[in-house]
Amino acid sequence: MRKIISILVTLGVVLGLTIVAAVPVAANVTQPQVVVDPNCACDEGAYNITFNITASLTEGLSCVCIEFPAGTGVPATFANGDILINGDSVFGSEVTVDGNVVCFLPPAHYDTTDNPILVEFTSKADIVNPCVPGLYTLFVWTCRAPDATPVESAKYLIVPAISEYAYVFDFGPTYPGIAEGFVPPFKACGQDGYGVLNGTRWDTVFNLTFASVVVGCAPPCAEADIWFELHACPEAEVITMSIDGEWFTLDADDMVDPVTLEYIEYEIDGGKMTLTTSMAVTWNSTLHFSSPGDYEICFYAECPAVACGAGSALIVDQCVPFTAHQWKDAGKIFIDEKWNLISLPLVPFDTDIDALLASFAGVDDLISIWHYDRCADAWFVYGNGQSSLTDMEDGKSYWLRMDYPMAGNYTWWVWGTEKPMPPASPAEYPLCLGWNMFGFTSLTDMDVDLYLWNWAAVEPVVYGWTQGEWTVQGWNMIDWSVPDDLVSGQGYWGAFPANGAIYVP
Repeated sequence: MRKIISILVTLGVVLGLTIVAAVPVAANVTQPQVVVDPNCACDEGAYNITFNITASLTEGLSCVCIEFPAGTGVPATFANGDILINGDSVFGSEVTVDGNVVCFLPPAHYDTTDNPILVEFTSKADIVNPCVPGLYTLFVWTCRAPDATPVESAKYLIVPAISEYAYVFDFGPTYPGIAEGFVPPFKACGQDGYGVLNGTRWDTVFNLTFASVVVGCAPPCAEADIWFELHACPEAEVITMSIDGEWFTLDADDMVDPVTLEYIEYEIDGGKMTLTTSMAVTWNSTLHFSSPGDYEICFYAECPAVACGAGSALIVDQCVPFTAHQWKDAGKIFIDEKWNLISLPLVPFDTDIDALLASFAGVDDLISIWHYDRCADAWFVYGNGQSSLTDMEDGKSYWLRMDYPMAGNYTWWVWGTEKPMPPASPAEYPLCLGWNMFGFTSLTDMDVDLYLWNWAAVEPVVYGWTQGEWTVQGWNMIDWSVPDDLVSGQGYWGAFPANGAIYVP
């Protein structure tokens, strides 16, 4: 049975050693070699350290010590199996750490016939490579006091950690809280109030960032070329793009496939960019279109042969499809924990429920969506293992069940038009005798008597649900000092005395 006192005495002698450039008396370590995988700067690496011993290592009495170079991240403790010696697992309780010096007791007896000795710090050991690339050495010794002598290893290489890069869209300046990665549909000009350059009705402002997104190992690239391409499906089209106030315009005479915009900006000298490990170059941008249609914008970055070695390498090849709609508007729905009674404030471009949820940052906290169709006397459900609800439409309201607790409340952005687009007729939402879940299609709040103007003679009972409480919407035809507004984005229950419809004012 191993005695704790012998361990403490042995390791105490080891940790009291000072590395000096002394002439070895009877060194029992020779020829240390180091292999690191991966050997990226700042990355976690698995270290394979081999060396020969000139005297035996006795189980429970001898020890092995390794001093990692400055800048290496060494954890304070190790678990069983984080370190192996000749394939045998080292007990975590028999490992001591003092700064960058790691000492441990061998789990078995090893003599010179076992050479070379292999010490493995596995990937589970969480050794972090130095963040400065270059050549490094470490020291190895065994604690055969008083003849313990640190022996320097051969040099090993830590290479630069160059990230993978991408262009990142951030629509936060216009639509805060939107789901990450969702590209909202753009507006197109061409109708009244939409034709003015920089007009507020058809600008879609966003931040375009060229940034490192994934840390990896690659040669550095000092002069990367970057460029953009816009692909337009409409044949006759005007595309205008602004980046940090610099405008680029392509009209029908310039249209080729693909349309190419080469962007040169003050932060990019002659169209070249120096890539760094953690970089983010951001431009405030807008896109404008003269007509609706489907488009694709592509972004590229290329590392030239002089920097990448074997040949030029396309390091970013990223295309983002989107749609430009006419008469586009954005509406928001505020979502609380637990149950929400909501409706779409606009006529959506796409009623598919998954398409609508794409912009919802809180979709991971969504449990289910419910709608009751009075005319069919049936419930339709999305989630909870059910899929009978496949579309969400204007004119209807929905119960939205969210998780509890949530990290915080959410804003759900919806894109569409305030009124149906021609040649469709104005909105008409059918109702049936009894309780109906009806929606409120409006971007602004409105008195209930104004929205249900064609039901004024019978005044149906209307209920809403706000922050866990029912609300009753009175008609207030006489007492105008007590407004009862229907709220944009909220849904309602209404007890209607007959079959009919809501004709949106």
